[in-house]
Amino acid sequence: MPKKLPSESVWPNWYVCVKSGIFTARDLRSILVSAAYDLERTPENRYLCVLVDSKFTRERVKSELQAFKRIIHPQMAGRIYLTLFHQAKGFIDFPENEFGISQNELRQFIQEQVALTGKNSPGATRSAVLNLLALSWLNRDEPQTTEALCQASGASYPTVVNTIKELEAENLIARQSDRRVSLKRFPERLWKRWVVDGEARKSIRFNDRSGQPRTPEDLAERLQELNLPNVAIGGVIGAKHYYPMLNITGSPRLDLIVHGGVKSDLAFITKLDPALRQINNLMDPENVVVHFLPRAESMFIKDHNGLLLADPIECLANLYQAGLDYQGEDMLSTLIAKRK
Repeated sequence: MPKKLPSESVWPNWYVCVKSGIFTARDLRSILVSAAYDLERTPENRYLCVLVDSKFTRERVKSELQAFKRIIHPQMAGRIYLTLFHQAKGFIDFPENEFGISQNELRQFIQEQVALTGKNSPGATRSAVLNLLALSWLNRDEPQTTEALCQASGASYPTVVNTIKELEAENLIARQSDRRVSLKRFPERLWKRWVVDGEARKSIRFNDRSGQPRTPEDLAERLQELNLPNVAIGGVIGAKHYYPMLNITGSPRLDLIVHGGVKSDLAFITKLDPALRQINNLMDPENVVVHFLPRAESMFIKDHNGLLLADPIECLANLYQAGLDYQGEDMLSTLIAKRK
């Protein structure tokens, strides 16, 4: 039974997705692909994505939606909708009669969702900003504004500005005439210091006390059955999605990425496997490691099997943290070479 989403309790048979900080066609298309996966599991539902304070025009959104609908099944295409919402101006081209959802009700829901994710996420640091810039560089995305980085990372404005200044001091930042910024190259040395060895690697470790531990692949399948929107798979399993030639046989452990801070609810671990127990001794073997992602946008994606995966930068950091330095170096050099 798929987990009930917040919007479904407000409007039966609707999944309303509120997204802030969407400025590139790649991000928009990723949302549409996720919508198709969600609707495949819940054929009775319809999907409405609200883009908040996006720079997309109404014509561009309509064009992207029509292009996507042409390549999917017509029955599914008729259940996917997009609309624009500006917090200062309100809705743009909102067909209320077609949705059966009132603007006032939806406006309140949008405000609640924006407040829930917030512009500032407790625990979001310069590492979150650096990861997003690095991911954007790998994806060849367009340069970003400081405000967009604030929205996506959840870091405060001063944190983003200071991070950009630190990167600029290392000759890593390219500035556009309209003040948008991007990386000149992958910041390998700085990234390893800030992300791999620094403040961002907050994790909780678990091992199996039954004596017959499940394989990471089995645990990944059980996680998929739980259908948790805020828990993605990283580590070796996630890395192999982005780099299928990863030189390792099997996964030594399951790395999970929780979209939230260290106080996030981990009750799902018991559902994943009742034999898992938290451990603190670094000498004890680990079967599952939970990492925390305290930024506003998770950047999770779904593979062709519907498995929720962390972004390649997070998966790469997991490899290094697990001591798989050789595999991490191989994956990083390949991603950089492929990008160039």
